[in-house]
Amino acid sequence: MGIIASNSYLAAFSMGAFVGATSAYFLVKFRGVPKPKKDVVWQNGMEERYQFEDTADEFRLILGVRNDLKMQKGKVAAQCGHGAMAAYAKTLSSSPKLLRNWLRNGGTKIAVRVDSEEQLLELDKKAKEMNVLSCIIRDAGQTQVLPGTRTVIAIGPAPKSVLDKITGHLKLY
Repeated sequence: MGIIASNSYLAAFSMGAFVGATSAYFLVKFRGVPKPKKDVVWQNGMEERYQFEDTADEFRLILGVRNDLKMQKGKVAAQCGHGAMAAYAKTLSSSPKLLRNWLRNGGTKIAVRVDSEEQLLELDKKAKEMNVLSCIIRDAGQTQVLPGTRTVIAIGPAPKSVLDKITGHLKLY
């Protein structure tokens, strides 16, 4: 007789299928499923709020892009991405509550023009004086600018009213 026709193999297979199906059913039915928070929708791992708090205290991240370097659009986008990631990482390690407030407001990022490296360094100094997180991004120098060139400053996240005192005079990029 072949293996398929043997009653002992068929009985063992049937018993294994039954135990597996029963186990899967109970695991799915009785596992602890967290209940979603009210007014929050999860999309692609990101949190999105439907109701915003008072917009006068909206948290933002300012990305100051050096205009004197004449970087192409793709380069500017990459440098702003580096700035946003650096600000996120720094805020996550130093102030998770601040990070939550920023993300609750949609993770707003605003790009502004910075005319020179000197102005970029002045913004960094002013941010530190006002106790606001800031990160200066230096390029690796593999494409358009020299290695170590300061290209972008990320200031914040912080309340809009505080950021306006630091960067309110700058034009949008």
